[in-house]
Amino acid sequence: MIRFRNIVTAFLTNGDDFLLMERTNTKKLYPGYWAGVGGHIEPHEINDPRTACIREIYEETGIKEGQIVDLKLRYIVLRRSKNETVINYMYFGKSLTREVTKSDEGNLYWINRNDILNHLYLDVIRLTLAHYLEFGEKTNDILVGVTNIDENNECRLNWNVLKDMENLL
Repeated sequence: MIRFRNIVTAFLTNGDDFLLMERTNTKKLYPGYWAGVGGHIEPHEINDPRTACIREIYEETGIKEGQIVDLKLRYIVLRRSKNETVINYMYFGKSLTREVTKSDEGNLYWINRNDILNHLYLDVIRLTLAHYLEFGEKTNDILVGVTNIDENNECRLNWNVLKDMENLL
C-alpha cells in the first residue's frame, strides 16, 4: 500500500537574503541538512496548505502572517520514498522583518542569494532552489515537479506548469 505524506516548505526573502534553516544534528532524519521552514500539513489543513505554511512559519520562526507579503505557492514536488509518496507544497514570499525566534527544529540564518546553493540540501530542495533562482522569479506559474533518477543515478526533477483547465471548457 502506498501512503501519502503532505508537507509544506516556505522560503522567505528579505532583500537579497533567504531565510534558511540548518537542521539540528540531533534530528533523526537529515541532521545538518538545510531547507526552508515547514513541516507536515495537519489533517484539518489538508485542503488548505497555505494555512499550514503560515502556521509552520510562525511555529519555527515567530514571523506572523502580517509580517509576510506575496506568499505564493510556486512549486508542488512529488517524490517516492519506499511505500510513501511525499507531496511538498513550496511557497515563496517576502518577510518584512529579519527578527526570528529560536527553533527546536534547527538554526535559522539569512543567507545571501549568491551563497544559497552552497549548503547541504536534499536533492529535491537544492534542485527547486536552483530552478527558482534561474527561472522562478521571472514567472508567477505554479510548477509541478516529479522526481526521478537519471542514468547516472542522480536525482532529477521534471517540471510542468500547472495550467488552469477551466479555460478549456
